[in-house]
Amino acid sequence: MASVTLNKIAKVYPNGFKAVHEIDFKINDGEFVVLVGPSGCAKSTLLRMVAGLESITSGELRIGDAVVNRALPKDRGAAMVFQNYALYPHMKVRDNLAFGLKLQGLPKEEVAARVQEAARTLEIEPLLDRYPRQLSGGQSQRVAVGRAIVKKPQVFLFDEPLSNLDAKLRASMRVRITELHQQLKAAGQPCTVIYVTHDQVEAMTMGERICVLKEGRIQQFDTPSKLYNQPANTFVASFIGSPEMNMLEADLSVDGSTRTVTLLNATGKLTASDLHVSGSRLPIKLGLRPENVLVNASDEAGVLWVDARMSHIEYMGSEVFAYFRVGETVVTSRLPASLATTVSQMKRGEATRIGLQLAHAHLFDAVSGVNLTV
Repeated sequence: MASVTLNKIAKVYPNGFKAVHEIDFKINDGEFVVLVGPSGCAKSTLLRMVAGLESITSGELRIGDAVVNRALPKDRGAAMVFQNYALYPHMKVRDNLAFGLKLQGLPKEEVAARVQEAARTLEIEPLLDRYPRQLSGGQSQRVAVGRAIVKKPQVFLFDEPLSNLDAKLRASMRVRITELHQQLKAAGQPCTVIYVTHDQVEAMTMGERICVLKEGRIQQFDTPSKLYNQPANTFVASFIGSPEMNMLEADLSVDGSTRTVTLLNATGKLTASDLHVSGSRLPIKLGLRPENVLVNASDEAGVLWVDARMSHIEYMGSEVFAYFRVGETVVTSRLPASLATTVSQMKRGEATRIGLQLAHAHLFDAVSGVNLTV
């Protein structure tokens, strides 16, 4: 296996549009990294540049110790799994798995052994003599993954491989791909994985590290835990997490060691002393995860109580999402199912109070979006 290093990689199309802006990062040997972001953020373009399917305008791409900017796709030691599976419809599963190996001129015995090993690993041995039209979506996806495994590449590239599957199958395939990565590592065959998705749940559950992209620029490259608990800016804070982080407009006043947040008709003191603040007062956005918004709780230290009105409720089984309006802003609270009865008795538009746990608040510069608390 091998590491993947991108040094100031950029992509500019002939019409002058710059899709990728000087991307810098390194993926370690055997690491599972996810590229995530909304449609149009250039995550698939970046993956295709690594694969050699898109040219690199400037910068340096290394796979292992080799610079591969101008190397052909087949010479990069990478195998790609596409969104549409790209199986040959006239070939049986066995032949789909073997096709690339035959093109390499490998002996028949080795081809057969690799195909059988991949089929056993992915539990698709009963499917080997079927045609793609006889497979379900999940089975087709496993065959597509198997076609990459048999090549024993240095790097696995996944381009939104689960987007065509239903929700239940997506969840099971997430687990299967993650288990496969761990299984190969335990067997002494660690595989470096770059996985592209627009689904932040996929990113958070699969990636050892996650690269969050927006408009061809890296917003944050970190572990799932740090992305959730220490987002670099308002974009990451809002994109990572479901429901997304609440954002409320406020003012921050700094007087020595005292930090005061003023939010509509409520004012609360902050104990945080490590804010990166210049000046004594500035407009901010106060960010708070839904689990740190209290409903129907008694007064307690560190909670800023705000007047609100009930909007609506979503029942999720083990938990409840309650939505409130604070002025014109909708604030979400994640509540345990035990409070479902309490909030369900509230009528739409009913006045109430919600508590913001300031100890868990993030303060973002209202202009730049930068997190002032990390």
